[in-house]
Amino acid sequence: MRTRNSVWTDRRVFSLLALLPLLFASCSVLFVSPYDEVTDRAATDLVTRTEIFLVRYAATTDELGKIVRRGKPYDGEAATFYNEARGAAAAILLRSEQKDKNAEEIQILRNLSTRYDQLEASHRLGSITMTSAAGLHRTLRALVQVQLTKKHIGTSKEATSASASSP
Repeated sequence: MRTRNSVWTDRRVFSLLALLPLLFASCSVLFVSPYDEVTDRAATDLVTRTEIFLVRYAATTDELGKIVRRGKPYDGEAATFYNEARGAAAAILLRSEQKDKNAEEIQILRNLSTRYDQLEASHRLGSITMTSAAGLHRTLRALVQVQLTKKHIGTSKEATSASASSP
């Protein structure tokens, strides 16, 4: 049989649990750095340029893995792309290192430079394929995901602030 005190305690616990989401939604503590539109645009531009490069240079295979179209061999244009891509990644990294709570993004950008080095080394040996570019794709996807997450967090915080300040 429940006592009067235990019912009162249950109600208080329930009320506290019901208020926790509101407390966390209004909390201004961030566990990641805030969204930065400049970094987002630079990352998006780098992803776009990389995808265009891969479409032009990577071999195409069918569902069985047989090469349908040979990729372009390593040449001066490819060397220029790899250098520019590493430079763009370094510029984004430089900006990202200036922000607190940005360790994940910084690590992704450091990995990205390594991925471009690996793909270039593979490309010098022969045609690149989407399989040889898979590591680069995973790293680019991670960078985009971080940017989208930051943007979503920033947008939801703005919406929460706007709704809290409206009469």
